[in-house]
Amino acid sequence: MDPVLRETTTVGRAELSVLAAGEGAPVVLLHGIPTGAEVWRPVLQRLAAAGHRGLAPDLPGYGATRLPAAADHSLAGAAQLVAEWLDESGQAPAWVVGHDSGGAVGQILAVRHPGSVRRLTLTNSIADGAWPAPRARFAKAAAHLGLYRAAARLRMVPNPYMRWQIRRAFADPACASVAEQVLWDTKCSDPGGRAAFERHLRSLSPRDTSIVVAGLPHVEAPCQLVWGMADPFQPWEAPGRRLAELLPDPAVTMLEDCGHFTPLECPERLVAAMLDWAATG
Repeated sequence: MDPVLRETTTVGRAELSVLAAGEGAPVVLLHGIPTGAEVWRPVLQRLAAAGHRGLAPDLPGYGATRLPAAADHSLAGAAQLVAEWLDESGQAPAWVVGHDSGGAVGQILAVRHPGSVRRLTLTNSIADGAWPAPRARFAKAAAHLGLYRAAARLRMVPNPYMRWQIRRAFADPACASVAEQVLWDTKCSDPGGRAAFERHLRSLSPRDTSIVVAGLPHVEAPCQLVWGMADPFQPWEAPGRRLAELLPDPAVTMLEDCGHFTPLECPERLVAAMLDWAATG
């Protein structure tokens, strides 16, 4: 398979870190909470083999991407940063693929920065204002109190409860061991990463998604939903069906026996669904 390389580019005052593989038309892969770009590595390799240029940025608050402390670490800020990056690098419009909160970033891009999006694929994405989940609201409250960095520094993050939550996100529990390798990165181990993730947690707001709901029926790019049907966090019957109603005639692929983390648990089926859809025009 093509190698997956990490690149760093300057966008305004931000240092954007991106995993890249392959050559061809750009496919931009946007991760969710709490993963980082590494969650897309199996997908990057398969897209490269199919003749695409896969690009997975660490969004603000994650991985090796760094923004000034006062910069916008919200999902709307992430969409703005990605739009500027795509425009400045000459890669717009791109096929945008979003998972979890990365799906929210994709929605914001499609509504507010339509010139950035050639196609839009959402997989087990959040939608509208029905988030964050109670566990994420607790993390957000802790971040507002400045407790996240202290907990991570004292190695209280990740903890057994967090690991249990991640295990139950997979239809196949054996896949949880792979998640351990990509979830707990600099947000736990590095002082700068801990501070960036805390800023991101503080900035999380369902307003970022609810405010673009009215624009989703008018998205001009072709849209696709690929959903792991064994997802306890973002089940099809809630955000999946809501997005199917809002987006203009989206293609829908349901992945049975696949949980929340589709890029990790079923990358072959996710990429196959994407490529099959693209082949139909």
